[in-house]
Amino acid sequence: MENGYVYRLETPSDWRAAEALTREAFWNVYRRGCDEHYIVHRLRKSPYVVETLNYVCTDGDRLCGHIFYTRTQVAADDGQVFPVLSFGPLSVAPAHQRRGIGSHLVRMTLEKAAGMGFPGVLITGNPDYYHRFGFRPASDFHIAAEDGSSFPALMACELGEGRLNGVRGRLHFCREFTEID
Repeated sequence: MENGYVYRLETPSDWRAAEALTREAFWNVYRRGCDEHYIVHRLRKSPYVVETLNYVCTDGDRLCGHIFYTRTQVAADDGQVFPVLSFGPLSVAPAHQRRGIGSHLVRMTLEKAAGMGFPGVLITGNPDYYHRFGFRPASDFHIAAEDGSSFPALMACELGEGRLNGVRGRLHFCREFTEID
């Protein structure tokens, strides 16, 4: 328990509530409507999902926070492939935002991911928010988006000193993130 909230691994019985929470958290935030909840739904049975890092936060029997991890990779021009992690969406119910729930979910799961031996986590997100957790521009690590572009929202967090050394190339998120109708 942290600040009166319970943090625990997500279970299949949480899936529907987690997707509804994600829709509520992202609806009309970055654009009209949202698709983050649909991405999570599409990924549920994917082999890329890292179930041991997908956590929820509850307030009693109500879900108020959720973080969702997937395996992804950085592909170098020479054909080398480097396995890394990604998370997203990170969702907190609007009524529970700015109470440290998202921060706790990120810090807790980054620590667990480091203990599992992953070299780093790459995301797209708000740099002003994620820098506090150690995220830096992915370009600092010579990592670009799949199309070769670089932009401030593309960030990387090394899960231990030097663990992303030598990881260079283009980040390839799961197709479920990019192939949305």
